[in-house]
Amino acid sequence: MKIEEVAYAIAGETIVVLEEKYHYRIPEEHKRDIQRSVQERLNAILASAQGEAAAEPAEEEPAEEE
Repeated sequence: MKIEEVAYAIAGETIVVLEEKYHYRIPEEHKRDIQRSVQERLNAILASAQGEAAAEPAEEEPAEEE
């Protein structure tokens, strides 16, 4: 599965959660537009996520007990 397909599926799943859990009603045309927008912005989203991860300090590993 390509990353673009994963992004499309995640956007779709997010819409399902909004509809089922929060009772939003999103027209089919808007659903497709949202999913396409996420796919188109995927590279920017990934770059942003990588930049945020680089800015966060590395987690320290717990010291071993002797």
